[in-house]
Amino acid sequence: MKRSVQFWRIGQLNGDELSAPFPARRVAEVLRDAENHGVDRHFRCADGTVLLAQAAAVAPVPVLLLDRVRGGNLPSVGDSAGRRKPLPLDAGDRLLETTYFAFLKRNVLAVLSSGNGPRAPRLGEYMGGMLGLEPGLVPVVREDVEDILDRLDVSRFEFSLPAGRLSGKFMEGEWADVLDSASRLMSEGTFRVSLSVGRSGNAQEKQRIRGRIQHLIEVFRRSGSIEQFDHVVAEGRDSVSGDREVVDLLKERFISYVDVDAGIFNDPARAAAEAVEILRKQARDHEDFFARTLPEVTGTPDQSVVPALAADPLAEPSVTGGSVR
Repeated sequence: MKRSVQFWRIGQLNGDELSAPFPARRVAEVLRDAENHGVDRHFRCADGTVLLAQAAAVAPVPVLLLDRVRGGNLPSVGDSAGRRKPLPLDAGDRLLETTYFAFLKRNVLAVLSSGNGPRAPRLGEYMGGMLGLEPGLVPVVREDVEDILDRLDVSRFEFSLPAGRLSGKFMEGEWADVLDSASRLMSEGTFRVSLSVGRSGNAQEKQRIRGRIQHLIEVFRRSGSIEQFDHVVAEGRDSVSGDREVVDLLKERFISYVDVDAGIFNDPARAAAEAVEILRKQARDHEDFFARTLPEVTGTPDQSVVPALAADPLAEPSVTGGSVR
């Protein structure tokens, strides 16, 4: 089966570049040390989602596993006749839905998605809540797309996806509300949204609408699930050349697709090792592209900004897990 590998660039929350390499190895060491000492590493996000991270590899390419932990609303198991029964979980067991993260050169983050695991921005939430790091993630795009979007006086933004995939879990903020509402309206067919400036209004009003659409495009692009959509385009006039530009964000975002063995990924121990190998290969395969399109990051990671995790006797299990000291 095929899975996607998304590529993001780690920066600051305001979008600025980091001045040095991200201390990824230190993050992996801290998580591994916390696991070895029995420190609870669960973190509850503001929306109630519970996350759990562990280090699958520290060097030469640090790789983290981030699980979405589910204790309720679980799927069923069916036998050959379609008879349903609960998942055979022992008392205290939880369902873990995993996404794999590898930290590459130039502050690039490679993300191997399972479809049900946490979206890439969730890693920022986890590190912010557990380690106080709060990195910002910006998607890596092909060649000069960023320059085109920066120059674009946008007049239209449009996307579509099959009704069967409608879910707010793909997005954040306003878009999550839109998709969740749409999922209650239709279960078949194609759901399409088109935002445009329109013809009415003066120049000032149209510029305000353009600014709003531009903001919504950025929120959309920073989601971790853009590949779930069938059609995503932005259209406008190039403010420098005056030419009309149509940017296909599905084609222009840098996403790789890999074939994985479903049997291996059903075995937790083998899945982690296979994910590490896949992500290391992705680092090698795309190193030339990143060197050509992304600025080099020099200097030494500041290890001191990543505190150790210590057990908190007052913390509830599966909620916040550890305290930062």
